[in-house]
This record gives sequence, C-alpha cells and structure tokens, in this order.
Amino acid sequence: MLLFLSGLTFTGTVFALVMATPLVVLFSPVLVPAGLAILLVTTGFLFSGGCGVAAITALSWIHNYVQAKFYRLRAKNKGG
Repeated sequence: MLLFLSGLTFTGTVFALVMATPLVVLFSPVLVPAGLAILLVTTGFLFSGGCGVAAITALSWIHNYVQAKFYRLRAKNKGG
C-alpha cells in the first residue's frame, strides 16, 4: 500500500512538473524581473528595519550611559 502511494505521489509530481515547465519557460521573462524586484524590495525593508533597530539600540545605550554618569556625579556631590 505504501509503495502504491509513493508511486502515485511520484507520478503526480512528474506530471505537474511536465505541465508546469512550459509555463515557467514561457513566463520567465516576466517572472525573473518580478522575483528580482521582490527580492530587492524585501532586502531594502529588512535593511531599513535593521538600521532602525540599531539606531534605537545605540540611543538607548547612550541614554543609559548618560543617566548612570549623571547619577554617579550626583551621588558624589551629595557625599554618599
């Protein structure tokens, strides 16, 4: 039974590949630039998001650094 199902799956896969290959070849002048454009747009969004996260992280670190320095200076001036 399992061998029959494996053969049926393989036959369906080969049949789908045989039917889809001419369509892929026919539409490849449209699909390749569209895929490239989608890749570039996705890369741009991820890069800009990463830059935003890096900027927020840097600003948070600067804020914490300045706050700690301010509190140390204030504690030193109070004598405690």
